[in-house]
Amino acid sequence: MVKHKQTRPLSHEIQKSSQKKLSQREPLQDSAISKTGWKIIFFSLTTLIIGFVLLKFTNPEGNNWASIVSPVVILLSYIGIAIGIIYP
Repeated sequence: MVKHKQTRPLSHEIQKSSQKKLSQREPLQDSAISKTGWKIIFFSLTTLIIGFVLLKFTNPEGNNWASIVSPVVILLSYIGIAIGIIYP
C-alpha cells in the first residue's frame, strides 16, 4: 500500500494566489460623487445661499418681487443638490 504524502501550500504561495485575485478586481472609486456632481452641488449651494439672502427682502404681506423669486430659487437649489448627488 502506497501512502500519499499530502502537502499543504506554503504561506508565500497562498499570498501570491491571493494577490493575483486582488489584482484582478476592479479598483474602488475614491468617491461616490463624480467631479461634475460636486460642481453641481457647489453651484446649487451657492444659489441656495442667494435664495436665503433674497428671502430677507420679502415683506410680511408677500406682495413684492423677493417673495415670489426667493422660494423658487430655494426649491430649485434643493433639486440641484439632489441632481448633483445622483449624477453619475
